[in-house]
Amino acid sequence: MKYLNLYFTAFCLFISSSLFAQSPQQIEADLIKSFKEINDDVGKNDYEHLGNANGQFANKLKSYAEKNPTTINYPFNQLKKQPISILSSADGLFRIYSWDNEGGGTMRFFENVFQYKSGTGTIAAIDAPGPDGDNRPGYQKLYTFKANGKTYYLATTLEIGSSKDIGGGIQVFSIENNELNADMKIIKTKTGLHSQINYGYDLSKTDEKVTSEIHFDAGTQSIYVPIVLEQGKLTNKYIIYKFTGQYFERVKN
Repeated sequence: MKYLNLYFTAFCLFISSSLFAQSPQQIEADLIKSFKEINDDVGKNDYEHLGNANGQFANKLKSYAEKNPTTINYPFNQLKKQPISILSSADGLFRIYSWDNEGGGTMRFFENVFQYKSGTGTIAAIDAPGPDGDNRPGYQKLYTFKANGKTYYLATTLEIGSSKDIGGGIQVFSIENNELNADMKIIKTKTGLHSQINYGYDLSKTDEKVTSEIHFDAGTQSIYVPIVLEQGKLTNKYIIYKFTGQYFERVKN
């Protein structure tokens, strides 16, 4: 029994070391194979397997992200050819993997995995559904902003409620005490302090020439939020929230 236990321990160590020994190219190839199963299940209209495929990919991505810290800086150029967004912060400490889980109709649902560096190493987390259901947004762009000795990550979001109901926004993140903090309330509006700001519009009532979208301008240290008219019509005009030393506050333009 003693020798059997030693053999089993050695076997586990071998498997563990094999996982760590995988090259970034091997990891990427495995992730691509896993991700393609999502699209395969869409074609089969097998939504039970589709949910499993999304879960398996998310868990595999989380595992690789934690066990292979160098993945946070690996470009994943081949994986990016799949319908997945890989957003990296300018300082290389934070990354978001975001994809449409293909489980919706005209309403779309998204899956996200967050990867970040902290004092204890590299950590990954799967974005969990909120209390109101699977209402996670997709992430499109990631800005890095430093102020008052802190680093903030401003991620733009996308929500698709139907073929005409579209939503956008910015979510503020920070890495504090070895944790990813999504409750950084540095946006000041009439209703108080917030860690995010959102807007929604009716695509069917919006001119196709209108291309405005929420964004952050590092030069002016300002968040630009598109103005939406009462009837849901998106415009090319913006509300501006400028960083005033402590908060992003609305300024006249």
